[in-house]
Amino acid sequence: MADLTPAWQEHERVARSVPQVMRGTLGAYFTPREVALRVATEVLQRFPHGTVPVILDPACGAGALLLGALEYSMKERPSWVAPLLGGKLHGWEIERGIAEGARHVLQAAGKCLGARVASLVSCRDGLLSDERESYDVILGNPPWKSFSGRQAQEIDPMLRALYAKKFGAFAGWPATHTAFAEQSARLMKRQGGRMGLLLPHQVADLEGYAPLRRALAQLVSVERIIDLGENAFAGVTEPCGLFVFAAGKGDVSGQPWEARADVGLTIKASMRHQPLPPESFGDIGVHTGNAAELLLTDKAEPGALPVREGKDVRPFALDMPRLFMRRPDFQGTGHYARMAQPQRYAAARILLRQTANRPIAARHHPFALFRNSVLACFGAPDHDDDYLIGVLNSEYVARLYRNSFRDARQRAFPQIKIEALRALPVPSRRAARSVYDEIIKISQALQAKKGADPALLNALEAAVTRAYFGE
Repeated sequence: MADLTPAWQEHERVARSVPQVMRGTLGAYFTPREVALRVATEVLQRFPHGTVPVILDPACGAGALLLGALEYSMKERPSWVAPLLGGKLHGWEIERGIAEGARHVLQAAGKCLGARVASLVSCRDGLLSDERESYDVILGNPPWKSFSGRQAQEIDPMLRALYAKKFGAFAGWPATHTAFAEQSARLMKRQGGRMGLLLPHQVADLEGYAPLRRALAQLVSVERIIDLGENAFAGVTEPCGLFVFAAGKGDVSGQPWEARADVGLTIKASMRHQPLPPESFGDIGVHTGNAAELLLTDKAEPGALPVREGKDVRPFALDMPRLFMRRPDFQGTGHYARMAQPQRYAAARILLRQTANRPIAARHHPFALFRNSVLACFGAPDHDDDYLIGVLNSEYVARLYRNSFRDARQRAFPQIKIEALRALPVPSRRAARSVYDEIIKISQALQAKKGADPALLNALEAAVTRAYFGE
């Protein structure tokens, strides 16, 4: 099988060549390989092998999502590759230099695949296009630029008025991503069309996005919302969502999508399953008090122990600690801190990020101390650790958690609380039946791949859902 790594390396080269000032002006955040492949997988897997869809990214940047579509096709729909590169794969990009870079990326992909590449990327403003219903598939990571609130960016008054007139979504939360989302729905075919967009996860529920939800519902219905979490791609710290839509009118009320779709989920799960024992979770992280500058160093000094922070915890994987903690010696200094004995940290088998809108869990290996931005799971007597890691990282539990606990839905600094984890229902081995061992195997495979496998993530979601509902 061909390897598209040289094409992805060309994408990275193009992305690095874009000056930071230009990135800010454009609202450009370049999509990493694993995210692009996840978008392509979620959207394209519903099309049969014999039907090659016409695909558009209306804000393609350096071409990551187009490259993701090619990589998916290479692995799952080989007969699509030549037709896509021959004229069924399209990208629009407003900045001429970046558009030229995207062309180079697709040319590099063509060399990897041994296929002829047509001219697929054009320099144009996707928001000003008048095309309608032309594409089977829309893939997009629209510019993330907001024109209101504390971080509002400047916009020409005439352009603001034009967007407000053209896009109903712009009336609620004036931003490029709201206008692009509505424009993308207009560009998609009404029969059999599908769309995958990377947007702030709060689009699903925040009141300010109600006009966007109403505008999109005139043309598409929500099929799936996948929480990709914080820092899904460089430059964006807020939680990102992958929104998958299908052609057809949706819920035009503007009510929150995720909570509305899962209205019975919390009740059903709580009635069928019990939480883990309270002692399974603990908030034992080091609180540095007023002594952080005395305790923490970024160098491995003699006697200092490695210490993790919340941002080191990712789904199914831990980053290596970037900080070290010196032995505390505050006598007579007026400084204070709080920490448990080192063996208590070693007893934690799973770590969870504390600042998040869903459980994010990874096996605690290799051992390190951890700060109070990390929560501890000490396991449960009747459960395998890999099973718990799989369940806690599932999308099902993410939705269950957000629907159940208000702190996870805060717009700023959503929180995972020990009290909520102790109330979270988890299917027992008996309730999950044969799917219990299936979840363990999928979880182990995802840990080996650090969570970066769309097919395995889909398999995990299906398995966890069956565990909760006994189907």
